[in-house]
Amino acid sequence: MKKISFLRMLVISLLGFGLTFSSNIQDPPLMTYKVRQLAPNLPNTTLGIMGFVGLLVAMAVQPIVGVFSDRAKTKMGRRLPFIMGGAVLIAASLFLLAMAPSLWVLLMGVIFIQFSSNILQGPWQALIPDLVPEGQRGTASSLKAVMDIIATVVAGAVAGILLGTTGQKIFGDSAIYATAAAPVIVFILFVTITSIWAREHPGATNEAIASRTIGEALKNAFYVNFRENPIFGWWFANRILFWGAFIAINAFLINYLVDVIKMTQNEAQSFYGTLKVILGVGLIVMALVSGWLSDKFGRKPVMLAAGLVAFAGSVLLLLVRDKTLITVAGGIIGMAIGAFLSANWALATDLVPRGEEARYLGIANIATCIGSGVARLLGGVLIDPINKLLGSSSLGYLSLFILATLCFLVSALVIIPLPNKRAKAN
Repeated sequence: MKKISFLRMLVISLLGFGLTFSSNIQDPPLMTYKVRQLAPNLPNTTLGIMGFVGLLVAMAVQPIVGVFSDRAKTKMGRRLPFIMGGAVLIAASLFLLAMAPSLWVLLMGVIFIQFSSNILQGPWQALIPDLVPEGQRGTASSLKAVMDIIATVVAGAVAGILLGTTGQKIFGDSAIYATAAAPVIVFILFVTITSIWAREHPGATNEAIASRTIGEALKNAFYVNFRENPIFGWWFANRILFWGAFIAINAFLINYLVDVIKMTQNEAQSFYGTLKVILGVGLIVMALVSGWLSDKFGRKPVMLAAGLVAFAGSVLLLLVRDKTLITVAGGIIGMAIGAFLSANWALATDLVPRGEEARYLGIANIATCIGSGVARLLGGVLIDPINKLLGSSSLGYLSLFILATLCFLVSALVIIPLPNKRAKAN
């Protein structure tokens, strides 16, 4: 596969902005807002359980969609039909979340949006191994990480404005619908760009893979032989631990600011958005540098450093209550996330077999779902019950954050057995 231009890699990565923007509008800002309306007495338990159920759906959907995408033969190629259909369903899901009058309807919205997002995500992720040579995948993955980071920052700022004090003044009770509409506009733009400039050629299906029947493929949709591919096993463990630790902190941070730091709901939403903006530039630089470093020196050193730096940042977060120091701790964790997103995903794209990119990356995404799901479930069963049992507003949060801190450390340790192979020069 010939090298491609930086601009081509950038265009391939653009849709990641829309997907991450949508997910970061949904969770935690929109979900926290709705849960504190509908379940004010158990906000963390409700938030955690709903997030866990949604991620069970994500784990099931993406590898199965990957099987169909890898074998699709359409005039639009293997990936674009799923990308377009998923984007339409995500838009409907966001408005269902926003208008939900009860917890049951909110849960339906969570399930629907996870189903929709994973119809889009697996086929889109496969565009990197489809179109980018191995020696450039660190750079391509860093661009994907940059899109994730920019989208996270922008989503935090937009949600902070719309769901915070400013949005309430401008939109009143309609602020939540304006929040749901923002990702829809973004998807219209970036799906259009992807459909024109970032699609693979029709007929790119690997015939050896496509010759298997769909039934045969679905039986093995979730199968990976970890004994034959131990590197993928260590990658899987690293992804679960690191991502789970990050989600454990991020998903409950707004509630932490309200219950422990004693901000109002509007103040917490605004501070959360401001925090994302402050950290954005540093994270982008770190992601780009890390992608280049992982292409030059290997994925392992960057992943190891990311785990250790995140551990240091989360230790600081445990010890501080001042807004400025919380921002510093978040910045340290954020730099680690920027490095992790680049190097970890570059290694994943290195490991996928040719012709089964969407299925394997769907399985890889199961590690993300497991980490995220367990983190949300632990937050749900730890924070509110411990706080109520001990009559504290903070001990439940601290229990979860201590577990997250330890997971960051272990995420670094589990990749020590990995060989450090640099990407091949193409």
